[in-house]
Amino acid sequence: MTEPVGVVLAGGASRRMGRDKAVLTLAPGGETLAAGAARRLAAVCAEVVVADRGRGTVPGLLSLADGPGHGPAAGLLGAARVRPGRPLLVLACDLPAVPIALLAHLRDAAADWVVPRWPGGLEPLCALWGPRALAALAERVARGLYALHPLAGDDRLAVRFLDGEALAAFGRPEEIFWNVNAPEDL
Repeated sequence: MTEPVGVVLAGGASRRMGRDKAVLTLAPGGETLAAGAARRLAAVCAEVVVADRGRGTVPGLLSLADGPGHGPAAGLLGAARVRPGRPLLVLACDLPAVPIALLAHLRDAAADWVVPRWPGGLEPLCALWGPRALAALAERVARGLYALHPLAGDDRLAVRFLDGEALAAFGRPEEIFWNVNAPEDL
């Protein structure tokens, strides 16, 4: 498989937060959420880009416009358009507790889509998206379907779930996938 491109998803509207999550810090003087995600991805990927609707949220990294669709699908397809045929190791900026070791494990897994699964659900915004999964997503988006989770049931794709003890080896999923969505999460 071709070396994955690390993609920070940082283009959300941050409606519940009331301000742009990508540029928030968890501690005074600390790195922004987007910069933290980029740093962790850079530890396992030679190339990291930021899907942030072209806003330039992480200085020094390529800032990407959205592709077709809405929400995370648009960010994923924008990255796929700029790096066609490349797998994308994706990390949403609002998942600040995902460990580098988990990202390395996802990077090295072989499947069209490698996605963590735990009792809280799937984590498609911390996953390895291969070209076939991205093509399937593009097909769904062309039909006006923007949800990512249904790809798990697409029988055309080799989907590999990272779950159970294999996922628990990286920590408690409810802590790993702690999500910064609202002011009280800070």
